[in-house]
Amino acid sequence: MKTFAFATVFSIVAVLSAGAANAQQKSVVLSALPPQDFAFCLSTDATVVISDTVANEVGVVITNVGNSLTNTSGTVVVAANNFYGKGAGSEWKSAMGQFSLPGGNCYNVASMNKTTSPGSTAWTCALTSGAASGAGATITGVIATQTQVTPIASAYVTAGISSTLNGAPNVNCPY
Repeated sequence: MKTFAFATVFSIVAVLSAGAANAQQKSVVLSALPPQDFAFCLSTDATVVISDTVANEVGVVITNVGNSLTNTSGTVVVAANNFYGKGAGSEWKSAMGQFSLPGGNCYNVASMNKTTSPGSTAWTCALTSGAASGAGATITGVIATQTQVTPIASAYVTAGISSTLNGAPNVNCPY
């Protein structure tokens, strides 16, 4: 009986080990993150500072959407691209950097990425999210490749945040 039990346990361990070995050979494939914008309202004038965090092409678009976090259109006030002046299209207004935003308005932030430097590659709209931080806010744009989640852009608003919304409507991606 002991021999039978030992042989059965050994067989089960061998089958599980073989399954684990096969599972390790396959790379993990992540599903795409849903495109999502981040919105915030300002009670006072504020500064937003935007940075790219990858070497390939990144765009961040901030749209003044008026007085509601859920508006789906508005006026583009920042269109920053890390290849501005180095091959990025004429629709971009600036490089990454520091920008002034007037208070009393709400803003929608979209971030996007190309897998290459400027060229014919299509934009991937990122999951852009944020959180209140002190009197301001922090913002991050991330995309999913087949094997990892990659931050592509970060930003912070220095002050004046009166409200924020993750899961805001997609307004300007692709731009």
